[in-house]
Amino acid sequence: MEQTLLILKPDATMRRGVGAAVFEQILSSLPDVKLKGFLEIAVPKQVAEKHYAIHEGKFFYSWLLEFIQVGNVLATVLEGQDIVSRLREVLGATFVEKASPDSLRGKYGIVGGVNVAHASDEPANAKKEVSLWQEEANLDLFQDGLEPINAYITKWAETPVVATEQIRQICQEYAGEYTNRETYQNEIFELLIDECPDWCEQDLNRLANAILGNMDLDRDKD
Repeated sequence: MEQTLLILKPDATMRRGVGAAVFEQILSSLPDVKLKGFLEIAVPKQVAEKHYAIHEGKFFYSWLLEFIQVGNVLATVLEGQDIVSRLREVLGATFVEKASPDSLRGKYGIVGGVNVAHASDEPANAKKEVSLWQEEANLDLFQDGLEPINAYITKWAETPVVATEQIRQICQEYAGEYTNRETYQNEIFELLIDECPDWCEQDLNRLANAILGNMDLDRDKD
């Protein structure tokens, strides 16, 4: 049976209501899948480098490493028929701007690669990624993933999810001038406070900085 790796990125795990909503909608959209393992982890640098090794040398590689280490991520493995393609359909297009409004990235992603989650892009890569996270991050596939994910949903489902459109608007305004970065970062920080109830100010500033850092990629890539 096919397996795929799902990682909720810091923009979903730190915005706890977003993380809960993403898990809940994946479960409702893919009711036949099995969930193996559940891991909350601050991603070590060496794991981040191996996970994104395929992108080494690309202009966005350093940002990928920075972003996945902003805060803890949540990792699990989904198992089911054609699960690689089915999960990616539920998530939507990689870049938020291209994702369907009904997809998870369309609903909760902020901008560009600040897109809620990683999912393996093809079965061959899925096998490599699952093995990597088993071996390097101790993701235990013998653990049932459903129970802890349901507990996570129950714990955080009532956390407000209110800032997505406002943060998107701030990103658009920033992209119009690429000046006054600190002001824009502070505005994003203030919007994150209610959605990130158990994260310190330093972590929230790191997330706000990473969001604008994704915008900077478009400015700097040429």
